[in-house]
Amino acid sequence: MHVDAIGCPYRTTTTAVRPDPCADYLSLKGGDPVEWDEFLGVWVVTGYTAVAQLLRNPALSSAWPTQGGTALHEDAPDRGNSSRTNSVVRRWFMFNDDPRHATLRKIVAPLFTAERVDGTRSFVESTVTDLLAEVGNSLEVMSDVAIPLSSRVICHVLGLPPDVAPRLRSWTQDIDALLRADYLPQAREQGDRAVREVSDAVESVLRAGSADDGTGISLLHRAFRAGEIEREDVLATASLLVHAGFETTSTFIGKAVRAAIHTGTWQQLTVPEAEMALEELLRFDTSVQQVARVAREPVSIAGRRIEAGDLVLLMLGVANRDPAVFSAPDRLEPGREIKRLLTFGLGAHYCLGARLAKLEAEVALQALASRSSTLSFVAPPVSRSHNGVTVLERLDIAFA
Repeated sequence: MHVDAIGCPYRTTTTAVRPDPCADYLSLKGGDPVEWDEFLGVWVVTGYTAVAQLLRNPALSSAWPTQGGTALHEDAPDRGNSSRTNSVVRRWFMFNDDPRHATLRKIVAPLFTAERVDGTRSFVESTVTDLLAEVGNSLEVMSDVAIPLSSRVICHVLGLPPDVAPRLRSWTQDIDALLRADYLPQAREQGDRAVREVSDAVESVLRAGSADDGTGISLLHRAFRAGEIEREDVLATASLLVHAGFETTSTFIGKAVRAAIHTGTWQQLTVPEAEMALEELLRFDTSVQQVARVAREPVSIAGRRIEAGDLVLLMLGVANRDPAVFSAPDRLEPGREIKRLLTFGLGAHYCLGARLAKLEAEVALQALASRSSTLSFVAPPVSRSHNGVTVLERLDIAFA
């Protein structure tokens, strides 16, 4: 399928390709890099330079679940306090600032060192081999590869039993909705239940004493016994790693396959520049489209003044399509040289599991590409809305 340099293929309405939800974000392109959204009552930042600067600005706090709300939250009839999400999620280190953020991050950082991730490669490769051995000339990318791979890997890293893996998809979708749409009673109810069930699974491992040394749960439990963290932090940090480790990676694998077929660039995943292609796929359709921050003090940027207490949405996906930084940004070019992506954030909160996510995607995409240099859609990709959050539901493909 031909893709011109000015139109994202996800905007098309052909029978082969349905519009992608990222088009909703891309419609923000072309305005000011920093704008006030009157409807939501938040700042929306889309410019690459502005997003990069604000990600590293200490005046912006990551603790938005305890401090930042939108007009939708103010209008929610049953909101009894200003805090968002729930008490477990508010303890996630990604939603805390230093020193608490640094303390918790340091405890689980050994799980994601270069040496540790390289040592996980054999598990990832064997898992992909097993999954593809069960498919024929066609497959559904999400349920056959992306979801079981990501769920099994994060269970392996954390020390959760393999029979927990099939439950991760529903858990993370409900938690994602809690993070994005907690002004909806149903999203809060389902999200709270998912967090409880993740915590129950971790508690079960702790009670049985079955976590292997070096796994995430064992590292957290050791830190608790040493008095470095509270027991609630063990459950909270484990649930964070479950959500982030599964949702981001499985979504990206699906989006990467979809984008490569859309744009007719699948065959370039088998060439020596495959690593560059992976970076371009990460730029082209960012898994985590936005992150939030709340201003602790006034910040001036791009001619606008953000006041203390204002909620700021940093649109990573739109920034990765900024024409001021990337030529023909709506064109997927596997050979594109990219100096720096915003896909995994920047600064102290740069995604701890980025290296593992890239490894999983690399192995999965290479394994699929080795089966055939040509893939096609068996049916149009299917997305659905889950409490206000768009989910890539099905991606049926066939090998040539």
